[in-house]
Amino acid sequence: MAMMSRWILSAATRLVKDPRVRDKAAEIYQSEVKPRAAETWQKTRPKLEATRDELAEMAKKTDARKNPGAFAAAVKKRYIDGKDNG
Repeated sequence: MAMMSRWILSAATRLVKDPRVRDKAAEIYQSEVKPRAAETWQKTRPKLEATRDELAEMAKKTDARKNPGAFAAAVKKRYIDGKDNG
């Protein structure tokens, strides 16, 4: 098993040092990975911001610093049980 892990490490090291492999990896990153990540971020950002705003509103209503249990219950009710916090 140790011999196999050394072989894999050696192969990975050779691949990392190979300029052709590095160029291909950079090309794939620029043409496929980066555009997908940007597209995913554009789709996800509004949902994340809405969730952030909802959590901030819940924290204001229940005063999370003074009563963390009530805040946790409100979060659970809204996000885990899927019910509206109103």
